[in-house]
Amino acid sequence: MAPRFRGPEIVKQIDDALDKGLARFLTNTQSKLSASSPVDTGRLASSWIISKGQPSKAKAAERRPGTSRVSVEKYSGPITADGDWWITNNLPYARRAAFNPGYIGRRGAGKGDWFTAIVTSMPKDAERAFDFFLRKIR
Repeated sequence: MAPRFRGPEIVKQIDDALDKGLARFLTNTQSKLSASSPVDTGRLASSWIISKGQPSKAKAAERRPGTSRVSVEKYSGPITADGDWWITNNLPYARRAAFNPGYIGRRGAGKGDWFTAIVTSMPKDAERAFDFFLRKIR
């Protein structure tokens, strides 16, 4: 007897795995950016925002110097692999902090290397995130 055709079931499992893999990749990247950002007031580290369809224009509220509390805003809706996704930081000094060798990240990256190290690792991070869920398909 021939095995039952499971095409629609397999496609659904693949779609679910891609959604979960994308969600893991985006949230892990947001966490890495926040955890590695230089901190004076915590505003830069708190302003990495996930958005769908277009870059977010949001940014964390102003803070007093010496207030270093970091608060990462989690994406509130479902993350699905059906559009363009963005992780943005709209603070005017975010680009300078990411690429200027004078800004040292918090996670041990050398001068100015914290952002480049995260971007460089993104393909491998994405592969791990998607692979974790795709391997569960039976």
